[in-house]
Amino acid sequence: MWTALGQPVLIAVLVVLEVAVWQVRVALATRGRKREAAALGAVNAVMSVVALGQVVTNLDRPANVAGYAIGVALGVYLGVVVDEGLRRSRRTAETPELTPA
Repeated sequence: MWTALGQPVLIAVLVVLEVAVWQVRVALATRGRKREAAALGAVNAVMSVVALGQVVTNLDRPANVAGYAIGVALGVYLGVVVDEGLRRSRRTAETPELTPA
């Protein structure tokens, strides 16, 4: 059905996206953007179930576990990069209030 390389690569791609989406979802939630965070939570759940399902049903293939682990590492990195970009785009300048002496 799947090639020896195809399934681990698919798992890695799903997990990269899943972890990156999770990190962005948490970042949005901490900034008070509840609706966007909830929507990403649903997307995150689907990707997580699909990826984990592929790993658990094929535990006899160590490459699938490796694909999952690599996906987590790359997903964390991607999520941090996206979060940094979101933070930079939301910077505002604060001006001090002047009070008469």
